[in-house]
Amino acid sequence: MEKVSILWALVRRDYALQYAGSFLGISWMFLQNLVLISMYALVFLVLNLKTPSTQEDFTAYLLTGLLYWIPIQELLVRGTGILTDNRTLLKRSSLGIDLFLWIPFVQFLIHSLVTSIPVFIYLAYSGKLNLSGVVLGYLVLILSGLYLMLLLHYLSRLNILLKDISPLIRLASQLIFWGIPVLYYPTGYLKEWNGLNPFTIPLDVFRSSVITGFTPQFDWIQILPFLFSFFLIYLLAKRKFQSVILDHL
Repeated sequence: MEKVSILWALVRRDYALQYAGSFLGISWMFLQNLVLISMYALVFLVLNLKTPSTQEDFTAYLLTGLLYWIPIQELLVRGTGILTDNRTLLKRSSLGIDLFLWIPFVQFLIHSLVTSIPVFIYLAYSGKLNLSGVVLGYLVLILSGLYLMLLLHYLSRLNILLKDISPLIRLASQLIFWGIPVLYYPTGYLKEWNGLNPFTIPLDVFRSSVITGFTPQFDWIQILPFLFSFFLIYLLAKRKFQSVILDHL
């Protein structure tokens, strides 16, 4: 319980540092997520860039895709730089590196929960929400965050060694975004390409949980090679990088 209390204090401290001087404070982050979702909905739904005959079904598809991806992207970017941003505190304390890595994960859980509320309310209003699958859907989000944490153990340490790889990670996050079917249906060669993205299957499981009558688009066993690879990367970070990182802080 002591570590949980310390972790929560670190999360609050990180929020305070991120939004210090901001007029809306932490509310700005939630507003930003909702505005981003609304902008994509405006372009792809209101402006009829999808055919009207599929617009109703596509609404639930689009919103759940964005609901899944936006917190994941935040976790990827924030998790990569968390150790570098707390370099001074890490040097002065004996809390250890791993505790700081859980800061962006806790924030990911909060962001996912808060952002999901208006999306789920809209899906329930439109009759597209599988009420029995809401808890399972949020569990999928949690597991997706833990899945990404395996990779972040490596990236956060690499960020210290190479000084700052955040621009590269931001670019990679955009490539990953367009490589998973968030804004489009997977078909043909594009579907084969989507199968090479490590976040395609978790997104498919998430949609299958929360959208009424959604048919899975992929074979979920395809995630096993990615899960195995992420676990090996995690072991590499823990066993090979630990002593080196402490010298570079």
